[in-house]
This record gives sequence, structure tokens and C-alpha cells, in this order.
Amino acid sequence: MRVSIQADGEKSAASRSQPSNLEHTGSSLRKSTSYLSQVTTLAAGTDDESISVGSSTDQSSAESDDGEPAFEEDELELISIWTWQTIGLPVSGFLLAFLNAIASGVVYGFFLGYMGLDSYVMASVAALMKLPEVFLFPLGMSNDCFPIFGYNRKPYLLACWLISGGALLVMSLRHMPAPYYCQYPDGSYDWYSPPCNPDIHTHKNWYIFPLFVLIAGLQIGSTAGEGLILQYSRCEPAERRGHIKAEMTMVCTAGGLTSSLVIGFLLNGKAYLGTFDWGLSFSGLMAVCLVMVIIVIPVSWFCVHEPQKTTHPALRGHAKSSWRLVKKNALSSILIFAFVVQFLIGTVTTASPMVQSQWAGVKVLQQQLCGSAGMFVMMIATWMYKEFFLQTSWRKAILIAVLTVSVLDAVASFLTIFGVVRNQYFYLGEAIVGNVPKAALALVANLMIIELSERGREGMCYGLIATLQNASMPLATVVSNQIYGLFRPNLSELENYVADTPQFRSTVAWSYVLSYAMSLMSLFFLPLIPKQKDHARRRKEEWSSSPFAATLVLGIPAICLLYAVTVLLLTSQPQTACMRWVGGPGCES
Repeated sequence: MRVSIQADGEKSAASRSQPSNLEHTGSSLRKSTSYLSQVTTLAAGTDDESISVGSSTDQSSAESDDGEPAFEEDELELISIWTWQTIGLPVSGFLLAFLNAIASGVVYGFFLGYMGLDSYVMASVAALMKLPEVFLFPLGMSNDCFPIFGYNRKPYLLACWLISGGALLVMSLRHMPAPYYCQYPDGSYDWYSPPCNPDIHTHKNWYIFPLFVLIAGLQIGSTAGEGLILQYSRCEPAERRGHIKAEMTMVCTAGGLTSSLVIGFLLNGKAYLGTFDWGLSFSGLMAVCLVMVIIVIPVSWFCVHEPQKTTHPALRGHAKSSWRLVKKNALSSILIFAFVVQFLIGTVTTASPMVQSQWAGVKVLQQQLCGSAGMFVMMIATWMYKEFFLQTSWRKAILIAVLTVSVLDAVASFLTIFGVVRNQYFYLGEAIVGNVPKAALALVANLMIIELSERGREGMCYGLIATLQNASMPLATVVSNQIYGLFRPNLSELENYVADTPQFRSTVAWSYVLSYAMSLMSLFFLPLIPKQKDHARRRKEEWSSSPFAATLVLGIPAICLLYAVTVLLLTSQPQTACMRWVGGPGCES
């Protein structure tokens, strides 16, 4: 499923080549929230001498005779992403990664600590926040088909910052209620006494919805930037294709690394499970992010190069050609892989955040510092993969990544659960080492996107598989809450971790065993993806089409998503969160 790509003499992409873009199947292997997957975006760079844009009259965007839109092909030579004309792309990619990581990073200290939510409710809140990531496909198609002022990407990037800035403004101006737990004079929480402000749970939607809007804005920018990345990456020769994507992966990793430092030092007050006697409040951190967004708005418009178009493809023709692509069995296999594997990897035990906070004693500063170190390791690993392993089998890379991360995580988790070693640095050390295989896995997924994208439909290509993959995450959260909610003693109750009985340790350990078993099951689906670029091309040429299979591939995830969102909404409301059906202890208790 590799499209023919024009780059330095290579043959241009045929108008009916089929797309598919597997986005980061391994970022959830640590069984925790991943933020790099949706924001490894935005790469390209130009200078005046290095850009050659074909005339818009050479290739019309009108529909061809068979109803398929004939897209303009921007004949761009390989360019640098570090010039004044294009520096807005890496700057925007950095801030996209930074803000997405901030949204994920505050969940632990703010929702688990300050608001005192149960761990299964916290998981549901995190899934609801990330729900906009499911709509990458329609977002990608919109910026493919509806250029604004002749630009397919830049206006959507600007809209991203305006929407995200509005959400940050709301959160920065809202008055903070008192924390859920009572506090000692030094600011630390009294875990053993009844809560001082149980009504804070009624305020959580005032933070969930703005975070939802923030992430929705970031996804608009993500799809626009990813589409532009794919345009530039196709211009690379086959032997070095992926270098631009690898560079931008490192830039976005740096954005996530910076967010870890910001949270670790500025949101490390004891009210947020930190160690400092001082620090920013949640609203103060949102104000800092708002200032950064305001600064980047003009940069993202004036310092981003995109060839202006005079015509655009018809939506009807675009939809028809997209359906023809989805019917291809070669693409359907990738869609199945994206949905099923992400679901299996995403079924996390609800004990994980409590093991981290209560038994390992992880504080915010140490968590974020280790996260920063892990991202730095990921940057180095990405560079090494780019330089030395670019032609490695994709299946082997994913196999090694899944096995390595599972083993490393199991060692740290089980030694902590059974009280052999309960040290936050030991517990977090696995996250640092585990970033090496994760980096390879993330880059492999991005290389698939490049190989499977189609000229003129870059946004759609990025959004299609990412949508299927992300649609499985709410379902994984719901199933996790339902399955692990059946374990007794309850895995989400703080009192069980304080008591720390041998029976409860065994219960927690078995929940981790089930999590790892689900992750390893994903390896059975590796034959669904191609081995490398040449194998992808052969699949595209030789495999047939099946409308029935395409209907199932798209219909089943849609039904699962509807079910998952319904359960997540019930879990997020105090009146229904206690129901056993959604993972609660039972409302009668």
C-alpha cells in the first residue's frame, strides 16, 4: 500500500493510489496517556532558491471523467525546515506537542490529587478529553477539500490557535475551588480523614469541557500540519525518505520534554501531589500557555510556506475516490490493525495511577523530570533509527518494541506491587529506558503514513487511520473500567492501598498480568501490516477490493465508539459513576 511518489526524478503519484497512515501504535505501550502520537506534526521548510511550485494551470483540481478529483501537484524540491520562510512549522509543531502534553500531564496532579477523583473516573475523564482525536478523518478531509484564501493548511493552523487560545482563556480566568482532601499546615493532604470539599466533583465539567475544546483545536492544527509534512516528505528520495518526519518527531518530542519541565517545576505544589511549598495554580499554568499561543499566532501565518492554489477538488469526487481507497483490502488490513491493536494495548489496569502515587510514592517533579529524560532518550533513539535502521522491517520493529516495553514495565511494576522496591526513581526509571523501543515504534508508524499517503489527499490520509486508531481508545478505557471494576478488593479505592494487605497485592498483580497479556495479543495482528516499502507497493498492486469488508471496518468502530462515549459520559457524572456497569463499586454502597 505504497503510493508512487515523485521525488528527484521518481515517478509522480497516480491519481488512484491508495492511502493509509498508521499513527503511532506504540505510544500507549506503557499503559499510560501518550501525547506524542497526535502531535508529531508540521514539517517543511523552504528558501527562495529551493522551491519550485508548478503552475496551478498545469493540473486542474476539477473532477476527472470518472468522478475522481484530479488534484494539483505541488512540484516542491526537497527543502529545509529551518529557514525564515518556514520556521513557523517547527515552532508550531513544538507548541502543538507542548500544549497536548500539558493537557495530558495535568491529569495526574489536578484530577487525581486536587479534585480527588477515583482512578477509574480519572481514566474516563482523560478519555473524554481526548475524544476530539477521533475526528481526524473529517478534519483532514475538510482541509483537503476546502481551502481558505487559496490555502489548504495555513488557515486551519490559524484556526487551531484561535480555538485553543479561547479554551485557555476560559480556564485561566475561572476561580479555583478548594481541593477535595483536607490539608495539613504544610500543604500536604490528609488521606485518612473525610474530604473537606466533596462538592468539588460537581465542578469538574468546567475543566473537562475547556480541555476538550483545547484538544479539539490542537487536532485541527495537527491534521493541517501533517498534511503539509506528507507533501514535503514525498519529495525525498526513497533512500532518505523519512528524514523530514524524523526531524519533526524530534522537534515535537522536545515540545513534550519542555512541558514536563514546566509541569514539574511550576505545577509541583503539594496540592497537585508535588513537593514544593510554592507553585502555579492550574489556572496560572493555563495563563502561561495562553501567552505562548498569542505569540505563535503571527509566526504560524507569516513564517509557514504553502503554495497558494486557485482551484480545489469537489467534495463529492473526493468522497467517491476516498471510498474507492477504503474498499481496497490492502488498506482495510491497516485499518483493522490500527483499531484492534490500539484497543488491546489501551486496556490498562485501573490500579496503575494508585500504584504510582501510593506505593511508589511518585511526586509530580520526579515524574516530570523522568518524563523529560525519557523524551530526550526518545530524541536520540529517533535520530539513530533515522540514520541506521530506516530500512528495518516494520514488523520486527513493532515486535521488539512491544516485547521490550512490556518486560521493562513488568519488572518495575511487580517489584513495586509486592514491596520489594518501592522507590519513585526505580519505578520511573523504566519509563526512561522504555522510550528507546517506543521511539522506533512511533517513527515506523509515521513512515507508514508517508508511504501510504496520496497526493492531494494528505489530510485525509493522515486522518483516516488515526481516526480508526483513536476510536478504539474510548472503548479501551470503558472495557478497562468494566473488567478491572470486577476485581475484589476494589482497585480504585484509596483505602485498599493504605491497608496494603497481601491479598490486595495479589489482586493488583493479577490485574497487571491481564494488561500485559492483552498487549502481547496485539502481536498476532502483525501480518496485517506490510514489512517495508516494497512490500507495501506489492500489496497495493496485487490485493483486490471488498465493499463489504470496508463497511465492516468502518461500521463496527463507529458502533463501538457510540457505546464507549455513552459509558464515559455516565462515568463522568457523580450520580451515575457509582454504577457497576461503568466500573463503579455499586450505588448501593
